[in-house]
Amino acid sequence: MKILRATNKLSFLKRKEPIFYGWWLVALTLLINAGSSSPVWGGVGVWIDSLEQHFGWSRTQLSFAFSLGQLEGSIIGPVVGILVDRIGPKNVVLVGISIIGFGFILLSQTQSLGMFYLSYAVIMLGASGGGWLPMMTVINNWFDKKRTIAMGFGGLGFSIGSFLLVPALAWMVEPSRVGWQMTSLGLGIFFLLVGFPITRFIRNAPEEYGEVPDGAVSDDTGQDQSSGPNDIDYDILEVIKTRVFWIISICHGMSSMLISAMMVHLILILKDQGISIQTAAIIWGFTMGFSGLAQIIGGFIGDRIPKNIALCLFGCVQALGVLIALRIDSVYLAPIFVIVYGFGFGARIPLGSAIRGEYFGRKAFGKVLGFSMVPMFLMMMLGPLFAGWMYDTSGSYDTAFIILAGIGFVGSVGFLLARKPTPPKRSKLGFANS
Repeated sequence: MKILRATNKLSFLKRKEPIFYGWWLVALTLLINAGSSSPVWGGVGVWIDSLEQHFGWSRTQLSFAFSLGQLEGSIIGPVVGILVDRIGPKNVVLVGISIIGFGFILLSQTQSLGMFYLSYAVIMLGASGGGWLPMMTVINNWFDKKRTIAMGFGGLGFSIGSFLLVPALAWMVEPSRVGWQMTSLGLGIFFLLVGFPITRFIRNAPEEYGEVPDGAVSDDTGQDQSSGPNDIDYDILEVIKTRVFWIISICHGMSSMLISAMMVHLILILKDQGISIQTAAIIWGFTMGFSGLAQIIGGFIGDRIPKNIALCLFGCVQALGVLIALRIDSVYLAPIFVIVYGFGFGARIPLGSAIRGEYFGRKAFGKVLGFSMVPMFLMMMLGPLFAGWMYDTSGSYDTAFIILAGIGFVGSVGFLLARKPTPPKRSKLGFANS
């Protein structure tokens, strides 16, 4: 028996890779999210400013395109979640990145408001399925005990991408340089070219390659040591019936109203307060860059204290950062905003995905994220639209963002009610008892 155990251990050592492939997937997630989300989400304020100058459209009209994208995301989110679980994240990411490419090419040909709405709807359709949701599903499949920190590193893509790309985007769209139309066309061609080669490295689940989550190994009895004895995977119907699913989704949506409004309007807020577009883009880029560091901190903390408490704390800090933004009238005040908003925004990013994985398991994770997008994106749709309408009617963003900060604060406190659900009782055949 001792000889057999020693042989098993030696055979494992021969098979063991130097680095668990899950960590390569984390790096790939970072890269994909950086490329797919930064020009779409992080740079939306740059696009709006360019189109406002070129066509003279109002900020309510321009914000409506982004809000339509959020509405679209709420509708297709469950579909994307189902596709992720049925055909695999790899295929969903490939299709999503390709759609983003077609959307940017369409945006470069915009000559009317309706054309802008259509092109941005196509871009948002691709962005909804081409990055965050399927890649977070991949990380959730490959990690268990290290899930939050892995999602924290994977989620760095948006922060690093915005830090590097948004200031570059603001420079390129200037009419005296590349211009917004040629910049959009170049992005479209880029996405079409890189989609297929980059998705070849995606592996949907560790079991397909003889691995287990976290790279955990089997013990001498042959039992997988990656999961705890009480772990259970819910199916999507069981998830939707739980009270905590709706608490997380609605509270996440209330906090995300701030995020969508800030992505659309912050650069414009700073411009109205006397800061140039290029400098405003740099401030936003540094904020996203700092939020990347905060994501690692949030992932570290989220693996050590209850995730709902951490979400409450970081969400409140984010709401405070929004109020600080309204008082930035010089670059000397910008570092305070960068630190406060960047920390609150960044630290909560990995927690929103990780808490769903911890509460509901791996089986329906893609569907859980997809269905969560319905209330979340509906509320994200309202944030920038409300802020744009308030600006156009009053000439100021102050009232709008004070209200949105209050909503974000209430939503953050609501996470305290999101306790881990009691797993459903199942018969020996694996069915849930009603």
